[in-house]
Amino acid sequence: MLLKALGLLMITGLTFIKNFSDVHKFQQYGYYMNQYLPKARQKLLKPYELIYLLGIILVFVTDVLPLQIFGLAALTLNGYFYLLIVKAYPAKKKCVYTPRVKRMLTTSLILLAITAFGMMFLPNWSIAIYGVVIYPMSFVLIYLANTINKPIEGMVNNYYYKDALRLLSENPNLTVIGVTGSYGKTSTKNVLYTMLSKDFNVLMTPESFNTKMGLTRTIREHLKPTHQILIAEMGAKEVGDIKELCDFVKPHYGVITSIGPQHLDTFKTFENVILTKGELFKYLQPNGTAFVNIDDENIRNIKLRDDVTSVRYSVNDQTTLTPDYYIEATSIGASGSSFTLVQNKTGKKLRLNTKLLGRHNLSNVLAGIAISLSLGVSFERLGTMTADLTPVKHRLSTRRVNDQYTILDDAFNSNPVGSKMALEVLKNFEGNKKIVITPGMIELGDQAYDLNKSFGIAIADACDYVILVGKKQTAPIQDGLAEKAYPSQRIYIASSIKDGFNKLHEIVALNDVVLIENDLPDTFNE
Repeated sequence: MLLKALGLLMITGLTFIKNFSDVHKFQQYGYYMNQYLPKARQKLLKPYELIYLLGIILVFVTDVLPLQIFGLAALTLNGYFYLLIVKAYPAKKKCVYTPRVKRMLTTSLILLAITAFGMMFLPNWSIAIYGVVIYPMSFVLIYLANTINKPIEGMVNNYYYKDALRLLSENPNLTVIGVTGSYGKTSTKNVLYTMLSKDFNVLMTPESFNTKMGLTRTIREHLKPTHQILIAEMGAKEVGDIKELCDFVKPHYGVITSIGPQHLDTFKTFENVILTKGELFKYLQPNGTAFVNIDDENIRNIKLRDDVTSVRYSVNDQTTLTPDYYIEATSIGASGSSFTLVQNKTGKKLRLNTKLLGRHNLSNVLAGIAISLSLGVSFERLGTMTADLTPVKHRLSTRRVNDQYTILDDAFNSNPVGSKMALEVLKNFEGNKKIVITPGMIELGDQAYDLNKSFGIAIADACDYVILVGKKQTAPIQDGLAEKAYPSQRIYIASSIKDGFNKLHEIVALNDVVLIENDLPDTFNE
């Protein structure tokens, strides 16, 4: 009986320890169960966890005491190896132990404890089957805990939402600017904040807080009666997500930075992406203003309500689409960019400078300019506003490493538009070898192969050496490089990000330039 109890205790403890990784992955998928479960099922057991199965068999199938004791030792060893690997390969983004996560873990532990107690009254072969199933499929506990807790989470969230709505109602003069897009929304949000903070008291959603709960936290924790403007980044993975956010914070101004094939794993079709991003313009407040990036065909084709004012902008000085604002005489260098802003209606021009790199960033700056002018900022004041703009960390920011070589850090989230622009910056950057390290682009649905292959073709034209992370996920990039007859001796396929950087340290030399394009979350490790 004692061995039986110890064995069940080991099963419960090991499974619960594994639940910490399970809930972390669930959090990384934004608590979307339909995204989490397919990935969770892919890897049930790692090779070393065969020790666990051996331990279960020895403890509950054999009747020989020394073998049973050896089985307990095997279970203990499995736990030791698990913790050793977790420590050796720490997560890039740590789990945030929010109240929701703590509640899920508590419910999971209660489920395990109740099951273990019931198992004490069953024969050993039943426990063996239970042990063989529950540990590899520990993620099922997170599914059950999330399902059980859903009514509680709903009540808690509704309380927070209502409290946020109360705070918004106490600031009736607050101007809300909604920012969405497949790419560039965080950069545009930061551009807007930097520019507008010079003349207004501005609050923006921090980092990538772009869900309803992220907006709720921002409002409840930071909104003050003195704030004049709230810049709300709006993310979406499913149809209706942007409408929900518009219903919540009621934006007066809206800007869609871009529409592209992002999150197709959840949107399923590109038409759904267009529909969802367009919800921002559709659900603006009466007499609101839509800032339309007419360089993006999908954005300029969005039909606006009659009571919504349109402000159109373009970074293309050759366009025939009559934007309200456009730029000309653009110069992009290693230290930043300069351009001439043109106001179409008046013909006024102004030479502006920014430390931001890449043409796609100029589109973000132009959006910020158009919104600033609509809010009453003077034309002449724009020079001061744009000069202070600096790159957001991991979004095409630069840094020198030991005064030896330069890193172009575009690791946050690669996309088809931004990756091409980053390669353009790399190609024109002064330096010796041009090196790229990338795991490719993700969440592109059935377009993933074609877009990553196109990325590989572009890499071949811009880089002297290529480090690809992950053999399977970079196969399309490899095909693109092969199509351009890129020399195989200048390609290294790394097994992990760590392996990729080890190779980089071997080959990098004085005054080389290294582009880090994307950094996959732990959920995409091969």
